Amino acid sequence: MKTNFVILATIISLTFISCKNDKKEDVAKADEKQNFSIDLDVVAPLDDNFSVYYTEDNTINFNGDKAVWRGVKGQSDTQKVTLDLKEEIIPTNIRIDFGINKDQGDVVLEKFKLSFYGKSFEAKGSEFFKYFIPNDSVKTEIDTKNGTVKFLKNPKKFFSPFYYPQQAVLDEIKKITH
Repeated sequence: MKTNFVILATIISLTFISCKNDKKEDVAKADEKQNFSIDLDVVAPLDDNFSVYYTEDNTINFNGDKAVWRGVKGQSDTQKVTLDLKEEIIPTNIRIDFGINKDQGDVVLEKFKLSFYGKSFEAKGSEFFKYFIPNDSVKTEIDTKNGTVKFLKNPKKFFSPFYYPQQAVLDEIKKITH
């Protein structure tokens, strides 16, 4: 009788543990983004709008029809700017724009992250130019100690800091979308 009770208790315990693990997996999947997104951890002194342009045809023919914009509140502390593409969009190329405010001060990128259905790629701001082509119109300072890149304001003429992809970021996009 005692053996039957132990066996029955073990079976019931295993059932509850199994259900509990299933619930944890369901919660994790619910938290998982169901779209491609770009997270930028930045410091931007003034209100602005950042954007990501994308293509789905392996070209770099970026246009306003395929762009996502996000407002940025000016502040001296780090903030996360998330650029979410629609669920059905899987980009093959992306271009990141760090604002259109002509009065914007220096913008600091601390890190960036690409995510898609639970897969992600993340890099420090100081590694940004391993993944994106430098824009000769915008001066930058890379701080490897702090892992940041600073996009410097040009006091004479405004140039929008936008960056085209290098092959390394295209490879990372393929890894997380396939």
